[in-house]
Amino acid sequence: MESLGLAIPGKSELLHSVIGGGICFVVAFLVSGVLPGGVVQSLMSLGIAGVISFQDEFILATNVILFGAAYLPSGFIGGLYTGYQTEENLKITLAISGVLGFVILTVLLFFLGQVSPANLDLVGRLILPFAGNVLGAYLGGYAMNWPSGEEEESFGKVSVEV
Repeated sequence: MESLGLAIPGKSELLHSVIGGGICFVVAFLVSGVLPGGVVQSLMSLGIAGVISFQDEFILATNVILFGAAYLPSGFIGGLYTGYQTEENLKITLAISGVLGFVILTVLLFFLGQVSPANLDLVGRLILPFAGNVLGAYLGGYAMNWPSGEEEESFGKVSVEV
């Protein structure tokens, strides 16, 4: 693991990863619970609820909207917290944060009956939430640790005589 530049995170880094994963889960759960109903309600209020009759395309569009409006931002918010609290081992701590948020969300949805092996929507319930939470966590964590412009090197003074 050391040859890849990955070190084992300490207790405080793991704690902040777990808290970031919890934040990721809470935001994803709240937004993904409200957003599909909001999409249907907005289609009805716009007078274009007939779009729902195209079932496969409507499910795909709803999954893409959930990815961009629920899973990616929830990972980003969890990653912001994790990236703010930890400055070392970001590769591992951010991955833990995103994966943990996804796992908790999937387990809760399984116990609520929304995810089951019989009616498993592989893309909408597994791939997009996992990708959104992990990518968002990395984006948020590295946004907090982006190098500032103050660390510029100066190479000396250049003067031109005319």
